[in-house]
Amino acid sequence: MLKRIYDSLASLTFGLWLLAGVCLAMAVGSFVASERSAINEVPLFVWLRQAPPRETWWLWLTLAILVLLVINTVLCSIDSLRAKWQRGSFLMRIAPQVMHLGFLLIVLAHLLSASGSLKESLQVREGMTIGFPDGSRVEIAELAATYGKMGMPTDMSATLRYAEGGTARSATIRPNHPLFYQGVGIYLKDVALVPYHAGLLEIHKEPGGGAALAGALLFTVANLVLLAKRRGREPK
Repeated sequence: MLKRIYDSLASLTFGLWLLAGVCLAMAVGSFVASERSAINEVPLFVWLRQAPPRETWWLWLTLAILVLLVINTVLCSIDSLRAKWQRGSFLMRIAPQVMHLGFLLIVLAHLLSASGSLKESLQVREGMTIGFPDGSRVEIAELAATYGKMGMPTDMSATLRYAEGGTARSATIRPNHPLFYQGVGIYLKDVALVPYHAGLLEIHKEPGGGAALAGALLFTVANLVLLAKRRGREPK
């Protein structure tokens, strides 16, 4: 009985069905989700706890399928290593497992972000400060914008002052150049100069960012190695 369960969980066919199940559940969820849903505004697990079941059931189903997919990936890797360890080159044996590891890191990244991410929009004025849990503060020292002849903004910036390691520092942020302070990104979204200098900032924290990057790199490198090997161009 246990062997049959193991064989089923480690089956490649079962893994493909799980992938199809994830796609189907998320496709259904895209039609079920309310237009007023806050799913993109708060950490995922917070939304799952607070939103009504009629809006969250598809995501709970997706998470359950992903748990099975992680188990399937680990067991498939173990079986593959057992079967191929003595056959073929080392790169051909290990590259698929590195791809699996990359996938697992990406899943872990989403789990970390779902439990500890932060996304908040703040309306600020010059002289205001942003507080952080450890008691430190970032001051909005200056807000500036440049407008073209048609009245459209051509540039905008915010000068921020903060302390780091006991030293006073300052940084100028723009829409595509945020400040990362204590693992939190501070993004400039808009600046208005009339009737007074004001701005819109977005505070964004993604604790799974590092794991996602590592997973994507491993997955990509392993794919390139497999392609090179199969074309007869083994990396030196």
